[in-house]
Amino acid sequence: MAEDLRSNQFDYVPVRELPGFAPDARDCPAVGLGLARVQSSRVVVVRLEGRSVLCRTDTGDFDDREIREVVHHCGQLYLDISQKPSVDDFGSDLRQVVLAAACRACPYLPTCCACHVPAPVSFFHEDERWLEDWIRGRRGRLLDVGMGSVPYRSALAEALRTGDLQYLGLDPDPAVVDRASEDGLPVHPGTIESFDPGREPPFDAAMALRSLNHFEDVPRALQVLWDALVPGGDLLIVESLPLPLVRSRTKARRSHREAQGGWQHRRNLSSHQVLEVLRRWPFEVVWHRPVGPDTCDQWFLWLRRPPGPPSGS
Repeated sequence: MAEDLRSNQFDYVPVRELPGFAPDARDCPAVGLGLARVQSSRVVVVRLEGRSVLCRTDTGDFDDREIREVVHHCGQLYLDISQKPSVDDFGSDLRQVVLAAACRACPYLPTCCACHVPAPVSFFHEDERWLEDWIRGRRGRLLDVGMGSVPYRSALAEALRTGDLQYLGLDPDPAVVDRASEDGLPVHPGTIESFDPGREPPFDAAMALRSLNHFEDVPRALQVLWDALVPGGDLLIVESLPLPLVRSRTKARRSHREAQGGWQHRRNLSSHQVLEVLRRWPFEVVWHRPVGPDTCDQWFLWLRRPPGPPSGS
């Protein structure tokens, strides 16, 4: 239902340039400007090509605590460099900026708004390479929950050609189902909560890539995934935090007016919050990569159902 949905991004717009501003852990100009003790991330400094600009968000979709957690503690901030009203290609539409090295070493960091500089590499592209390698390594039956446009199709192709992998996509969107059927991909229409694992042979692996925040009922969905896996089966969950975007005021207004799709997330869970929910099942955590200052805004949980007979949930 629409009332269950919420935003998964918010905008910063430039306020004014800060001539001569450069982060310095020993003598930072943020102190003299009163920025070192604001204890808020509603304002940030972005430094590009020798210019520093003060930017501000007036969003009402997220409170100060949520903004501070994403931007300051997790170090997430992005420049919208696209010419489109909607961001639909993370790798090409956005340029990530990260906390400056001087800020990380500064004693004022806990209370400062902090300065952000271009990321040294594309953390998103690093993640995508890891994800494609994980998919290429799957054998047996794979369940893809919320398959969408299947952007990792090339990683699936070889295993599907050799017969080492049997794939089943799951998605409630009729357009996705029709497109997958036309492309020859097996697909089950519907939500994960309505999926009956007893009507399918068990799966050796399942993945939910940027779909968990769309689930209607997270505990119910995780129970279905637990039931769908063979003992020793793997579950990969990849999801993102709210996305903070630096845009011109004109671009922000255009995006709010013309962006397609509207709000689609039911929640914006962190990996730590999902781990709390997962306590009711004895999943083993193979790998946990939370969002941090040197990652993009998506987190990874690679889980494994323990081998052996089923246990109580």
